[in-house]
Amino acid sequence: MISATPPEAVFHMLELNSMDFMRAATSFARVNQILAGISSVHHEKVAPDTAAVLLPPIAELRREAEKVGATLTVKAIDRLEPLLKATPCTLTVGQAHTAVTEIEMRFSDYLADVKMFALAPGEAGLMGNADEGFALRFPQASFELEESSKCLALGRHTASVFHSMRMLEYGIRALAKRLDIPDPTRAAEKNWAIILGAIQAKLDETWPKSKRLPKSEGAALETAYSHLETVRNPWRNATMHVETIYAPHEALHILRCSAFFMVTLSNLIDEDGNPIEPPNPLGLEAPEERG
Repeated sequence: MISATPPEAVFHMLELNSMDFMRAATSFARVNQILAGISSVHHEKVAPDTAAVLLPPIAELRREAEKVGATLTVKAIDRLEPLLKATPCTLTVGQAHTAVTEIEMRFSDYLADVKMFALAPGEAGLMGNADEGFALRFPQASFELEESSKCLALGRHTASVFHSMRMLEYGIRALAKRLDIPDPTRAAEKNWAIILGAIQAKLDETWPKSKRLPKSEGAALETAYSHLETVRNPWRNATMHVETIYAPHEALHILRCSAFFMVTLSNLIDEDGNPIEPPNPLGLEAPEERG
């Protein structure tokens, strides 16, 4: 990852393919070596075959410089490339060497002003997108899931918990809609016992335990509800207190528990509380559709 503060002071984070970046920088360094190696013909024009060798690595560096916002490097390359492509080329070897050195210095100056962060393989996996199926059923919650994962990867553990809790609220709201009970996350005081009690009471009312059949919707929602217990402590009644700072293992545990609940719930209902139709690979008619 590479972080920079552009002139307009908008903070952003850019994803960098380290292999492409390293290859471009290495190839461009060879361009300088090639030109330095033929200093004996300093005043001669750049030959067509030499220009053909120089242009690909220069173009490669331009692509990588543009990705990371090194605008002055890009401008310098944009001045050099047309001169090397011209037929005939009027640029001397010395002039080309000077231009390449200038580009290299501008790129070095830019890199000195930014910070790069390396992610371990396990951390890099946290930068991906939410599962497409989950994202379709819970679009707002999937955003929070992705943000929580990214914060965890970047070492912002308390921020990760914040997004996990926001994700969890979308799940509780959806469950409340399905059960036709008031949204418990909008109460003046969010109390975990009250939230769980309201959900459990409605489950028992709609699907009494004495009549709750295995694999029924009531049983499935009961299973999803039971997963809320695993995140009871992180919720911390009312709101997350400002004095709480979460350790890496705590943030990871909360993210996993919250995500497990949400994935379980997404197999039953969507973000609006609508039931998910079970798959029907054989194309069978529903009982009420049969004549």
